[in-house]
Amino acid sequence: MLKKIYLKILNKLKSLLQYFYRKRSPSIAIPPEIIDDSFRNPNYSSAITNLKFIFRADKTNVGDWWCPPWRYFQFKPGVVGDILNPEFKISKTDTLILGGGGIGTEYFRPHLNRIKEAKANVTILWGAGVDSSLNKDGVLSPGEHDLYGDYFDFLDEKGIRVFSSPQKFNYVPCASCMSNHFFKYREKKPRKKVGVYNHKRVTILSADNQQHIPIADNSGDNIQEKLEFLSDFEYIITNTYHGVYWATLLGRKVICIPFKSGLFSFKYAPTYCQDKVFRDEHFEKAVAYEGVLEESRKINLDYYFMLANKYDVV
Repeated sequence: MLKKIYLKILNKLKSLLQYFYRKRSPSIAIPPEIIDDSFRNPNYSSAITNLKFIFRADKTNVGDWWCPPWRYFQFKPGVVGDILNPEFKISKTDTLILGGGGIGTEYFRPHLNRIKEAKANVTILWGAGVDSSLNKDGVLSPGEHDLYGDYFDFLDEKGIRVFSSPQKFNYVPCASCMSNHFFKYREKKPRKKVGVYNHKRVTILSADNQQHIPIADNSGDNIQEKLEFLSDFEYIITNTYHGVYWATLLGRKVICIPFKSGLFSFKYAPTYCQDKVFRDEHFEKAVAYEGVLEESRKINLDYYFMLANKYDVV
């Protein structure tokens, strides 16, 4: 018994030392020791480990690709699976860590129901979001939107990137804030005034716009490329969740075109443009928040240690 307690304390001290080492190190992606990416052999892992991570494993969406917590925190050997893969096995002895990404939608409901029906031993949400309303052809008004839905109600621990007053679940910002690249790019001084960061499937402004405003989007998996772009400007105009979030972490002023309800769920809200016509008032209202990066990282670190103390994940 004493030996087990000693080993658990030793493992947690090891995790803490590794975390602070990585804080100084340029390397940010620390995958589990065993990775089943769910595209090869989804049955291989079940006999080896009961810790499983599920997220939207989409290399064509940079926010989705860099949101899972296993990229930044030390866990015991675990397995990674794509939420869209119906062959990824979940057993009743498993501990699941789900997220991040905007997986709280009707599109993902059947996949969340499959997770619910598997009745894993422990289910944990980390930094995921909800989009209960969507209008790809227009703009949503900032009125009454259901920021939570019932997508995650069945989970044991609900760390959600949605912020509201009152707060329904535990507020845990997207874990991508743990990338050490943010410190480098936050210190960079903007070289230009305005940049536009499009959602890859919902365009705000095309690359051949008459104003000659620089354009990027959230396609691909290169986070440094995206942070390089976002940090180049004093103002970022965007309609993507991570466009708002990452630009805010970098201390940039953000103007948001909200085509989905999750864009109203930020603790540090951008300035909203409801008609896609950018006027002086939008730029005057936009705020560069201070300390958001440090706060977001602290909340994630606190959540990690809470889980490590409560469950067998480290």
